[in-house]
Amino acid sequence: MRDLSLCPAIILAGGLGMRLRAAFSDGPKCLAPIGNHPFLAYLLVWLRSAGVRELILCVGYKKSQIRDWLGDGKKWGFHVQYSLEEKPLGTAGALKHAARLVTSDACLVLNGDSFLGVDLREMYWFHRIHRALATIAIARVRNSARYGTVQLGRKGRIVAFCEKHPETVKKAASRRGVQSINGGVYLVKRELFDAIPPAQPMSLEKEVFPTLVGANLYGFVTRGYFLDIGVPTDFARAQSELAKRCCA
Repeated sequence: MRDLSLCPAIILAGGLGMRLRAAFSDGPKCLAPIGNHPFLAYLLVWLRSAGVRELILCVGYKKSQIRDWLGDGKKWGFHVQYSLEEKPLGTAGALKHAARLVTSDACLVLNGDSFLGVDLREMYWFHRIHRALATIAIARVRNSARYGTVQLGRKGRIVAFCEKHPETVKKAASRRGVQSINGGVYLVKRELFDAIPPAQPMSLEKEVFPTLVGANLYGFVTRGYFLDIGVPTDFARAQSELAKRCCA
Protein backbone atom coordinates (compact mmCIF):
# COMPACT_ATOMS: atom_id res chain seq x y z
CA MET A 1 0.00 0.00 0.00
CA ARG A 2 1.54 3.29 -1.12
CA ASP A 3 -1.49 5.59 -1.07
CA LEU A 4 -0.82 8.62 1.15
CA SER A 5 -4.12 10.39 0.53
CA LEU A 6 -5.50 9.24 3.89
CA CYS A 7 -2.21 9.63 5.78
CA PRO A 8 -2.07 13.15 7.27
CA ALA A 9 1.18 15.08 7.30
CA ILE A 10 1.96 16.96 10.51
CA ILE A 11 4.31 19.89 9.90
CA LEU A 12 6.17 21.07 13.00
CA ALA A 13 6.29 24.84 12.52
CA GLY A 14 5.98 26.29 16.01
CA GLY A 15 9.63 26.98 16.82
CA LEU A 16 11.11 30.38 17.69
CA GLY A 17 13.85 30.21 15.04
CA MET A 18 16.47 31.87 17.24
CA ARG A 19 19.49 30.69 15.21
CA LEU A 20 18.04 32.14 12.00
CA ARG A 21 17.22 35.58 13.40
CA ALA A 22 20.41 37.18 12.05
CA ALA A 23 19.22 36.40 8.50
CA PHE A 24 15.43 36.37 8.89
CA SER A 25 13.41 37.74 11.81
CA ASP A 26 10.14 38.91 10.26
CA GLY A 27 8.20 35.69 10.71
CA PRO A 28 8.28 31.97 11.51
CA LYS A 29 11.06 29.94 9.88
CA CYS A 30 8.72 28.08 7.56
CA LEU A 31 7.84 31.39 5.87
CA ALA A 32 11.45 32.46 5.35
CA PRO A 33 11.75 33.53 1.69
CA ILE A 34 13.61 31.21 -0.66
CA GLY A 35 13.74 32.87 -4.06
CA ASN A 36 10.21 34.04 -4.83
CA HIS A 37 8.44 31.73 -2.37
CA PRO A 38 8.34 31.02 1.36
CA PHE A 39 10.11 27.82 2.37
CA LEU A 40 6.77 26.20 3.26
CA ALA A 41 5.69 26.38 -0.39
CA TYR A 42 8.46 23.96 -1.38
CA LEU A 43 7.32 21.50 1.28
CA LEU A 44 3.72 21.73 0.08
CA VAL A 45 4.60 21.06 -3.55
CA TRP A 46 6.68 18.05 -2.51
CA LEU A 47 3.93 16.64 -0.26
CA ARG A 48 1.25 17.15 -2.91
CA SER A 49 3.35 15.35 -5.52
CA ALA A 50 3.55 12.35 -3.17
CA GLY A 51 -0.25 12.20 -2.87
CA VAL A 52 -0.65 13.77 0.58
CA ARG A 53 -3.94 15.65 0.92
CA GLU A 54 -4.42 16.11 4.68
CA LEU A 55 -2.23 18.57 6.61
CA ILE A 56 -1.94 19.48 10.27
CA LEU A 57 0.19 22.55 10.99
CA CYS A 58 1.66 22.77 14.50
CA VAL A 59 2.07 26.51 14.94
CA GLY A 60 3.14 28.79 17.75
CA TYR A 61 5.55 31.66 17.13
CA LYS A 62 3.87 34.24 14.83
CA LYS A 63 1.24 31.64 14.00
CA SER A 64 -1.16 34.17 12.50
CA GLN A 65 1.25 34.73 9.59
CA ILE A 66 1.12 31.04 8.69
CA ARG A 67 -2.67 30.93 8.89
CA ASP A 68 -2.99 34.09 6.83
CA TRP A 69 -0.68 32.71 4.11
CA LEU A 70 -1.99 29.12 3.91
CA GLY A 71 -5.60 29.49 5.05
CA ASP A 72 -7.63 26.30 4.60
CA GLY A 73 -5.14 24.97 2.05
CA LYS A 74 -7.66 24.56 -0.77
CA LYS A 75 -5.67 26.52 -3.33
CA TRP A 76 -2.79 24.09 -2.75
CA GLY A 77 -5.01 21.01 -2.97
CA PHE A 78 -5.01 20.24 0.77
CA HIS A 79 -7.39 20.12 3.67
CA VAL A 80 -5.58 21.97 6.49
CA GLN A 81 -6.08 21.93 10.24
CA TYR A 82 -4.08 23.89 12.81
CA SER A 83 -2.77 22.80 16.20
CA LEU A 84 -2.17 26.01 18.15
CA GLU A 85 0.57 26.15 20.79
CA GLU A 86 0.34 28.82 23.48
CA LYS A 87 3.93 28.12 24.55
CA PRO A 88 6.86 26.31 22.86
CA LEU A 89 6.36 22.56 23.23
CA GLY A 90 9.32 21.15 21.31
CA THR A 91 8.92 18.62 18.53
CA ALA A 92 7.46 15.85 20.72
CA GLY A 93 5.25 18.16 22.76
CA ALA A 94 3.85 19.68 19.59
CA LEU A 95 3.13 16.22 18.17
CA LYS A 96 1.32 15.17 21.36
CA HIS A 97 -0.72 18.38 21.28
CA ALA A 98 -1.76 17.66 17.68
CA ALA A 99 -2.70 14.02 18.39
CA ARG A 100 -6.36 14.93 18.95
CA LEU A 101 -6.61 15.91 15.27
CA VAL A 102 -5.25 12.58 13.97
CA THR A 103 -7.87 9.96 13.10
CA SER A 104 -5.75 7.60 10.97
CA ASP A 105 -3.62 4.75 12.33
CA ALA A 106 -0.43 6.34 11.00
CA CYS A 107 0.76 9.82 10.15
CA LEU A 108 3.65 11.56 8.49
CA VAL A 109 5.62 14.06 10.59
CA LEU A 110 8.15 16.55 9.27
CA ASN A 111 10.10 19.57 10.40
CA GLY A 112 8.95 22.88 8.96
CA ASP A 113 12.50 24.16 8.49
CA SER A 114 14.18 21.32 6.59
CA PHE A 115 13.76 19.58 3.26
CA LEU A 116 14.62 15.98 2.41
CA GLY A 117 13.91 14.57 -1.04
CA VAL A 118 12.81 11.15 0.19
CA ASP A 119 10.36 9.01 -1.78
CA LEU A 120 7.43 9.15 0.63
CA ARG A 121 5.45 6.39 -1.07
CA GLU A 122 8.36 3.96 -0.78
CA MET A 123 9.01 5.04 2.81
CA TYR A 124 5.33 4.42 3.64
CA TRP A 125 5.52 0.95 2.12
CA PHE A 126 8.71 0.22 4.11
CA HIS A 127 7.03 1.44 7.30
CA ARG A 128 4.01 -0.78 6.82
CA ILE A 129 5.78 -4.00 5.83
CA HIS A 130 8.06 -3.70 8.89
CA ARG A 131 5.07 -2.89 11.10
CA ALA A 132 7.20 -0.17 12.59
CA LEU A 133 6.15 1.96 15.51
CA ALA A 134 8.15 4.75 13.91
CA THR A 135 10.28 5.06 10.79
CA ILE A 136 12.86 7.84 10.47
CA ALA A 137 14.06 9.01 7.06
CA ILE A 138 17.84 8.78 7.17
CA ALA A 139 19.72 11.41 5.17
CA ARG A 140 23.30 10.88 4.02
CA VAL A 141 25.57 13.92 4.43
CA ARG A 142 29.28 14.58 4.21
CA ASN A 143 29.43 16.87 7.24
CA SER A 144 27.39 15.75 10.23
CA ALA A 145 28.88 18.31 12.65
CA ARG A 146 25.51 20.05 13.18
CA TYR A 147 23.61 16.82 13.72
CA GLY A 148 23.67 13.63 15.70
CA THR A 149 24.28 10.45 13.72
CA VAL A 150 22.16 7.30 13.50
CA GLN A 151 23.41 3.72 13.45
CA LEU A 152 21.41 1.06 11.62
CA GLY A 153 21.37 -2.69 12.12
CA ARG A 154 19.88 -5.50 10.06
CA LYS A 155 16.83 -4.73 7.91
CA GLY A 156 17.05 -1.04 8.75
CA ARG A 157 16.40 -1.35 12.48
CA ILE A 158 17.88 1.60 14.40
CA VAL A 159 20.39 0.41 17.01
CA ALA A 160 21.86 3.68 18.30
CA PHE A 161 21.76 7.46 18.20
CA CYS A 162 24.90 9.48 18.72
CA GLU A 163 23.85 12.99 19.71
CA LYS A 164 26.15 15.89 19.00
CA HIS A 165 28.30 17.36 21.78
CA PRO A 166 31.59 19.34 21.63
CA GLU A 167 33.79 16.28 21.10
CA THR A 168 31.59 14.65 18.45
CA VAL A 169 31.26 17.98 16.62
CA LYS A 170 35.06 18.19 16.37
CA LYS A 171 35.30 14.59 15.17
CA ALA A 172 32.48 15.03 12.65
CA ALA A 173 34.07 18.16 11.24
CA SER A 174 37.31 16.29 10.55
CA ARG A 175 35.76 12.98 9.50
CA ARG A 176 35.71 12.10 5.83
CA GLY A 177 33.02 10.17 4.05
CA VAL A 178 29.24 10.15 4.21
CA GLN A 179 27.41 9.93 7.53
CA SER A 180 23.83 8.91 8.38
CA ILE A 181 21.68 11.51 10.15
CA ASN A 182 18.08 11.99 11.14
CA GLY A 183 16.51 13.71 8.11
CA GLY A 184 13.56 15.24 9.97
CA VAL A 185 10.85 13.18 8.22
CA TYR A 186 9.01 10.45 10.15
CA LEU A 187 6.18 7.98 9.77
CA VAL A 188 4.64 7.06 13.11
CA LYS A 189 1.82 4.90 14.42
CA ARG A 190 -0.77 6.44 16.71
CA GLU A 191 0.65 4.37 19.57
CA LEU A 192 3.72 6.60 19.59
CA PHE A 193 1.61 9.41 21.06
CA ASP A 194 1.27 7.31 24.24
CA ALA A 195 5.04 7.60 24.80
CA ILE A 196 4.79 11.40 25.06
CA PRO A 197 3.47 13.07 28.24
CA PRO A 198 0.85 15.80 27.69
CA ALA A 199 1.43 19.56 28.00
CA GLN A 200 5.18 19.18 28.44
CA PRO A 201 7.99 20.56 26.24
CA MET A 202 9.93 17.60 24.86
CA SER A 203 12.12 16.64 21.91
CA LEU A 204 11.33 13.73 19.60
CA GLU A 205 14.95 13.53 18.53
CA LYS A 206 16.60 13.63 21.96
CA GLU A 207 14.00 12.35 24.42
CA VAL A 208 11.53 10.07 22.63
CA PHE A 209 13.24 8.22 19.78
CA PRO A 210 16.30 7.17 21.85
CA THR A 211 13.97 5.39 24.31
CA LEU A 212 12.61 3.30 21.42
CA VAL A 213 15.98 1.85 20.38
CA GLY A 214 15.66 -1.91 20.55
CA ALA A 215 11.93 -1.68 19.95
CA ASN A 216 10.14 -1.30 16.62
CA LEU A 217 12.12 1.73 15.40
CA TYR A 218 13.42 1.73 11.83
CA GLY A 219 15.45 3.93 9.51
CA PHE A 220 14.63 4.39 5.82
CA VAL A 221 17.81 5.46 4.02
CA THR A 222 17.63 7.95 1.17
CA ARG A 223 20.23 9.75 -0.88
CA GLY A 224 17.74 12.50 -1.62
CA TYR A 225 18.72 16.14 -1.37
CA PHE A 226 18.84 17.42 2.22
CA LEU A 227 18.75 21.02 3.43
CA ASP A 228 18.09 22.56 6.85
CA ILE A 229 17.50 26.33 6.74
CA GLY A 230 17.81 26.75 10.50
CA VAL A 231 21.09 28.70 10.37
CA PRO A 232 22.05 31.69 8.17
CA THR A 233 24.72 29.84 6.16
CA ASP A 234 22.32 27.12 5.01
CA PHE A 235 19.52 29.64 4.54
CA ALA A 236 21.84 31.42 2.09
CA ARG A 237 22.68 28.10 0.41
CA ALA A 238 18.98 27.42 -0.07
CA GLN A 239 18.65 30.54 -2.23
CA SER A 240 20.84 29.05 -4.94
CA GLU A 241 19.96 25.35 -4.52
CA LEU A 242 16.38 24.71 -3.52
CA ALA A 243 14.56 26.52 -6.33
CA LYS A 244 16.58 24.57 -8.89
CA ARG A 245 15.54 21.25 -7.39
CA CYS A 246 11.96 22.00 -6.37
CA CYS A 247 9.68 24.19 -8.42
CA ALA A 248 7.16 25.86 -6.10
